[in-house]
Amino acid sequence: MNLQQVDLNLLVFLDELLREQNVTRAAERLNMSQPATSAALARLRKVLGDELLVRQGRSLQLTPRAESLIDPVREVIAIIEQSIVRPPSFDPAHDERTFTVNASDYVGVTLIRPLLGRLSGLSATLRIELAPVSERYLTALQRDEVDITILPDRLVDPAQLPDCSRMPVISDRFVGAVWNKHPAAKGQLTTEVLGAYPYLQYRVTGGQSLWDQDLDEAGIARSVEATASSFVAMPYMLAGTELVTLLPESLGKRVAPSAEIVLLEPDMPITPLHESMYWHARRDSDPGHAWLREQIRAVSHA
Repeated sequence: MNLQQVDLNLLVFLDELLREQNVTRAAERLNMSQPATSAALARLRKVLGDELLVRQGRSLQLTPRAESLIDPVREVIAIIEQSIVRPPSFDPAHDERTFTVNASDYVGVTLIRPLLGRLSGLSATLRIELAPVSERYLTALQRDEVDITILPDRLVDPAQLPDCSRMPVISDRFVGAVWNKHPAAKGQLTTEVLGAYPYLQYRVTGGQSLWDQDLDEAGIARSVEATASSFVAMPYMLAGTELVTLLPESLGKRVAPSAEIVLLEPDMPITPLHESMYWHARRDSDPGHAWLREQIRAVSHA
């Protein structure tokens, strides 16, 4: 390989191509035109002597050579970003920066929304890109593909993220929730209430939520009549029904008036919800990233 044939833009395109495993999506993320995309792919194939993407049935797959490049290319890009491209200081009032944050809709309402309020009017050049937590969140964190991911502590084994740093940001507890005209609206969330009324269950990829697992282990029976994969949607599904569900208390309090619900104090132990933000340790000394972490910490303690 002749290194004079490789420029930074070509490496950036290669990094996106390896991440997306799709030429069109990689081009869209980089705002590249079709001619520029075709030219970049042709150059990469020539320089590396490999097709990189080949068709397998109806889809495209990375070649073995491309697979072997995933981590080295990301490492090179990350080092360039952190050591060369990023300025040695950060001025939030003037510097242009886009921060990517992966988090649930619950975190979006309880943490990111007040963060945006805190940043409102500070600068027209700062952007927060909020996206849901993908199934490959561990890989994305380890590969330094995202600025911050906010996750429940019970989901993360620190041994799985040896190259990442962590900061606790959310401590919440679960309470019951029902329509404000529900027969049980003036009582507590008891095992009898959970057993007597239809249950709205929060569903996660791969199975039950952690708190439903806790209820199962405690032998608390529920009759699941409806499920939802969005925390924020759940309280709005209760009005006009006899459904009962569990919600993080902070979310429930925020939406109770508009969702026409009341919160019920549980009379059984439910493991609290603790969430932390995680980021690649390479960003520890990045002044812009450190500033963002401090803004999130301040919001979480407000």
